[in-house]
Amino acid sequence: MLRLDSAAPHAGRKGEARSLAKPALIAAAAVTLALTNAVCAESLAQPSDDSLQRRAAGYIAFREDVAAIEAKPFTSAEVTREAHRRLSTHDARALSSGWVAYAALVAADTPSFRDAIGDEIKGAKFNGLKGRDALFAQMAQDPYYVRRLKGVQEAVDKVMAMTAADAARFSALGEAFKAQAYAMQKTKWGVAKLSPPPARLEDADAYGASRGATSSDLPATTDKGVTQPMLANASGAWSPDWGKSSPGRVNGENAEVIMTRVLNLAARYSADGMNGKLVDVYAKNDRSDSCLSMARLTLRQCIAATRAPYEEAFCIGEHALNDVSACLGWVASAGGGS
Repeated sequence: MLRLDSAAPHAGRKGEARSLAKPALIAAAAVTLALTNAVCAESLAQPSDDSLQRRAAGYIAFREDVAAIEAKPFTSAEVTREAHRRLSTHDARALSSGWVAYAALVAADTPSFRDAIGDEIKGAKFNGLKGRDALFAQMAQDPYYVRRLKGVQEAVDKVMAMTAADAARFSALGEAFKAQAYAMQKTKWGVAKLSPPPARLEDADAYGASRGATSSDLPATTDKGVTQPMLANASGAWSPDWGKSSPGRVNGENAEVIMTRVLNLAARYSADGMNGKLVDVYAKNDRSDSCLSMARLTLRQCIAATRAPYEEAFCIGEHALNDVSACLGWVASAGGGS
């Protein structure tokens, strides 16, 4: 009979045990490292579909333009020229839809709402479905389902605060342009003759056609299968605190419909159930779209009647800023200048 220990003395078996322990320790360390990396990978994971961020970028681009214009002192006619080029290029639908998409990201960034989505994924059951599938099925059957989750009111409050604050910042710049329109009449450059209106309108159109898209890269964190955008860690124009502090509240039944769309998008984003078709369906604000289309047309007509920079400044303040503030801020009972 072959003895298992007959090939080596006792001392040799200890040495062999030690040599066998090294690969085992290495393997254990590798497993620990793999688990650690897996946790890190999940915590930094991005949503599998970035349709919502890309749609929101249309709104962020307007914020970026407002910030760029704010930084320019009123010292030459180029100030109104650049403001016209920048602000006239924003498509009404891209701006209204972009606001809805960004509002959804603000809602998804609300910790209590994020936790509620996580709880639903854990415990949801519906028609034989569980987890995310059950959540999505109930949302598809009843769009108001998500409004009954915990954390919804806090998410709505954050969206309203962001909307009112942004509207306040837009209109503050609009009023500054209107005030400067009067002050510029006392300067030589403010009353100097501009190039013919058709040339300026064509110049703005060409500028718009040459612009690149705003980056939609957005930091996010995923924990236990629920994704939250890291808006506070994003670049300035993506921050929910970008606007000027101003209270806001949901403005009537039409605004409630918009908020339901926002919350459905937020829930889909959080549960990694987003796609382009859903964004097309839910990221809509028809009242804002119509209002912004009219504002853009009115701005174009106003610019067509101008001859001097001070006149341009008034058009920009009233129609490119105050009107846009009102067209987007109505949801939160905010927007527009005096």
